Amino acid sequence: MTSKKPAQPENQQRIEITDVTDDASVNQSRRNLFKIGAGIAATAVTGTSAAFVADRISGIEHDGFPVPLDLDVLKPFPQRNSIFTYALSPELALKYPARNHTFENNWGFQEHAQEFGHSMLDISYALKKSKEMGDKPGMSQLENALSWGGWAPMRVMAPFQHMMLPDNGVNSWYQGPIDLPPPIGRVEQVAPERWEFESGEAASAAIKSAARLYGAVRCGITRNDPMWNWDPIFDIQKGKDISWDEFPFKPKSVIVLLIDMDYAAMATAPSKISEATVGNGYSMMSFIGSSMKSFLHGLGYQAVVAGNDLANSVAYAVSAGLGEGARNGQLIAPRLGPRVRIAKIFTDLELPDEGYDKPRSFGIMEFCSKCKLCADACPADAISTDDEPGWNPTYEHGENPDYSWHHQLGVKKYYSDAKKCFKFWLESNTDCGACITACPWNKPDFWHHRMVEASNSFTGGPLHTFMKIMDNLYGYGNTFDEKAVQSFWKTGKDIEI
Repeated sequence: MTSKKPAQPENQQRIEITDVTDDASVNQSRRNLFKIGAGIAATAVTGTSAAFVADRISGIEHDGFPVPLDLDVLKPFPQRNSIFTYALSPELALKYPARNHTFENNWGFQEHAQEFGHSMLDISYALKKSKEMGDKPGMSQLENALSWGGWAPMRVMAPFQHMMLPDNGVNSWYQGPIDLPPPIGRVEQVAPERWEFESGEAASAAIKSAARLYGAVRCGITRNDPMWNWDPIFDIQKGKDISWDEFPFKPKSVIVLLIDMDYAAMATAPSKISEATVGNGYSMMSFIGSSMKSFLHGLGYQAVVAGNDLANSVAYAVSAGLGEGARNGQLIAPRLGPRVRIAKIFTDLELPDEGYDKPRSFGIMEFCSKCKLCADACPADAISTDDEPGWNPTYEHGENPDYSWHHQLGVKKYYSDAKKCFKFWLESNTDCGACITACPWNKPDFWHHRMVEASNSFTGGPLHTFMKIMDNLYGYGNTFDEKAVQSFWKTGKDIEI
């Protein structure tokens, strides 16, 4: 059994949001809590060198993966065992009938998933579905149209990349020549000569500068690690496994990109507004990823873009120093929280050691152990409420492999019941996001979040509790919030002259 530990900075939007209450007693409680919190932070720093504090704010580097791993158990994860892949594959339903039988009295993943997919690809069907559910706040034709527009570029550029379909659209594995309209004709995708960087630092700086220009808010670079790659890959259109031997080249490096989602939109979750910013995030993954692929092609290196396909995005983001895994199973990035989408570029560009980022830790997982706001907010009760991470799922029936088939065991973490999560998506006609909205790390640049974030790694439990209480008192993280829906439709004033 081995252990090891995550990070990186940002391009964060600022949104003016007022407190949700003017109650005098609540405001007095806020002032008192601020005094307490400041005292906690000051006490913690008093016995600590300034250099140590600075290190904790930027994250502590680790030479290996920052989460305990049981290498006797941990194996590459077959993509056929992912929720999305199984739910969209009739072939897998026939091959593993017990998976449907053991969940909610044969609930029927495939039937419901096809209906959900239909609503994302057919605006008429989506509107019909919303009307059947009563046109709730955030679910009207106006919000459906917003969602429809958010997903539009992805539908054209890389259909179903969010559902883990590999080798399609701009995520194509093909590296050979392409045919352009006359008078250009056939051209090579990959430059015939390779650009040689002066050093690993120079390569890293160039790659991250390109990623920033194209629109990523964070970028990290790590080595290709077969442990985190889906193996075998599964093609839901062809209904079969795909070996990495069929991949067009041997990947040496993985460039990981974070794309942020709109705070005001996510504040409405679960709704079609929050679904719109999720869709826009996936569309930007396609756009930015294809730009990065072409950048690498122009340098003479082979490259393939991946959304949710090819590999475990959270594990690669952690390896690239961009954040830590969280209670809800997502990545938490400093100053962005889980309000990010992750794209990956696999390439045969190999860097010297100094060109790769190291994992970093920020005290995020320690914070998660005290917080549990995401679990409280989850309408499906899918997120673990355990006090500490563990080696196995602890939810009901978690010991039954026909029920808990969707986990990559061998990692010490919080195990969520993703089936319940997915079921709520389909039955609510949204992709939820309540756990993202509820997370205190998700918030924009508000003073108490920044104060706690800056001291989080070295103060520990007392300030973690303080941050959770402050988040509630300020009214942040509310879900199913009709006021947030109304507020979103006023954000257009932010881009007025």
